[in-house]
Amino acid sequence: LNIGERCNIAGSRMFKRLIVENKFSEAMDVAKKQVQDGAHVIDINVDDGMIDGVSAMCKFVKMAVTEPDIARVPFMIDSSKFEIVEAGLKWCQGKAVVNSISMKEGVEGFKQQAQLIKRYGAAAVIMAFDEKGQADTYQRKIEICERAYRVLVDEVDFPPEDIIFDPNIFAIATGI
Repeated sequence: LNIGERCNIAGSRMFKRLIVENKFSEAMDVAKKQVQDGAHVIDINVDDGMIDGVSAMCKFVKMAVTEPDIARVPFMIDSSKFEIVEAGLKWCQGKAVVNSISMKEGVEGFKQQAQLIKRYGAAAVIMAFDEKGQADTYQRKIEICERAYRVLVDEVDFPPEDIIFDPNIFAIATGI
C-alpha cells in the first residue's frame, strides 16, 4: 500500500506550518493531493509541542471526513499520545488504522489501548516492542509479535484481520 505521509507533521514542514497557523482548509488540499497522487491511506499526525494535539486532530479529521476526495481512503491515526489517537478515532468514518501500539509500557496498557481501538472498529499497527525494549534480532521480533498476537486474539478478542505487525525493519534500512 502507498501510505501518504504528508499529513504528518514529522513528514511535511508545510503541513506543520499550516496546522500551527490554523489553516486547516489549506491542510485539506495537502490530503486531497495525496489521494490524487495515489495514496491508498492517509497518515494523520499532529504531534508537536506547539499544538494542542487533541483539538488539532479532531478539527482535521472532522473536516477530512466531509471531503469526498479525501474520505474515500482510510485514515491512519498516528500519534505517540493515545488521547490524540482516540480523538481522531471518534471522528473517523469507515475503517481506520491506528499507528501504533506496543507492549513497551506493559501488557495491561497494551490491552486497554487495543480494547479502545476495537471498540472504534479500527485496525492497529503493532510495533515489535515490549517491556525489555525494541526487538533487535529475528528471534525477538518473532517472540514479541507472537506474544502480542496471543494477547490481542486470546485476551482482548481483537479481530486477527485487523492486526498489522511492524517488526521494526526501518532501523535496518537506515543502518541504526
